Amino acid sequence: MTRRITPFVAAAVAIVLLVIGCSDDLVCPEPEPTPYISAFVVQNPGGGDESTHAELVCTADPLPSSLAAYVNGRALAAGVSPDGHGLIATLDADEVLWSPGTQCLLQVSTNYGSAAATVVMPDAATVTEPTEISLGDSLKLVWRSVADADYYEVSAVLAPDASAAMRGAPGNRDTLSLSATTRETFAVFLSESIVSTGVVSGFVEAVAGPFPEAGAAGNISGDGWGFFTLRYLNSGSAFDVTVSDVP
Repeated sequence: MTRRITPFVAAAVAIVLLVIGCSDDLVCPEPEPTPYISAFVVQNPGGGDESTHAELVCTADPLPSSLAAYVNGRALAAGVSPDGHGLIATLDADEVLWSPGTQCLLQVSTNYGSAAATVVMPDAATVTEPTEISLGDSLKLVWRSVADADYYEVSAVLAPDASAAMRGAPGNRDTLSLSATTRETFAVFLSESIVSTGVVSGFVEAVAGPFPEAGAAGNISGDGWGFFTLRYLNSGSAFDVTVSDVP
């Protein structure tokens, strides 16, 4: 005679499995992985050359078999990263899609479930920089605090002056990268970083989202975790500083 397993018995078995755990004789299902998601949106009004770029990377072991991502209902095109270690989704537009103060909702769906995060688009930082410094000086960039920004990222390059090399001026002749991430409204590049005459060119991005530091929990929740940031800059966020010969 075939015996039926009643709902009560099934529930009792489930409780026993929870209490005693799994063994060689009892095979428990493997828990599904929680995907890691890193996503950002960067916008630039550009003075006639407006742009929006959104990018998302999703990783898990094993990789998700499907990925769909949206920002405020706008779909990102999904694909596989060049190195094959994750799934990516991107969006590019020749316009500013979300003005400062706009609440942006990220929605991500994979075969493991759904995740989401909400961040408000910050305003742009306007940089006050010296027009010129001397080799051997530190470079200090200053800007005002802007609405909805949690921190700022500075990216720049020092392009050496080729004519200075011909004159025998001191310093490195290679192009150098300079960068800083700060919650402050200024960034200082010490004289040791300014190793040649030339021009320091770059920009300051106002960023909304979790500060990138060890132990940061991220702001994406649900069936996934990670970081969603919004970045905004305009012509006032750019700077050019001439580095001249030591007097």
